[in-house]
Amino acid sequence: MLKRFIPAAVAAISLAGLTFTPSASAEALSSYKAYGCAAGDFCVYSTEVISEGTKISIGRGENWPAEDDKWSSVSASPYKNVRSFFNNGKIDTYDHVWVIYIYGDGTGAARCIHRAVDGDLGQGHEYTDLRMPATVVRIEWRKENCEK
Repeated sequence: MLKRFIPAAVAAISLAGLTFTPSASAEALSSYKAYGCAAGDFCVYSTEVISEGTKISIGRGENWPAEDDKWSSVSASPYKNVRSFFNNGKIDTYDHVWVIYIYGDGTGAARCIHRAVDGDLGQGHEYTDLRMPATVVRIEWRKENCEK
């Protein structure tokens, strides 16, 4: 009798816990730290596999350099040897990032990094075009799409 009662009691308690768990809003789900990147931040990483340990630096929702018409020089950029990006921007804000970067041979490239979506954080993770290390010279937050 006791052998049948214990599993049934555990199952009942588990189900009861699920019944009383409040549902989370979409904003609450997207407002947490992922891969070492806090909510609202844009992070760059030294490898294709992103983690807190491979994070180079973050941008806290503002353009870099701060002036709209300016780019950083390769030598002055703090974002060197970047291989991938993660956009953990918040919903309904400037949540797309246009990032411009330069490879070691002097060629440049740009990517639009869309905001990570709840349940699909991979959507906010992108690589440099050639998957080779690059230096970021411009980070620009945009409201909708990166196309000008």
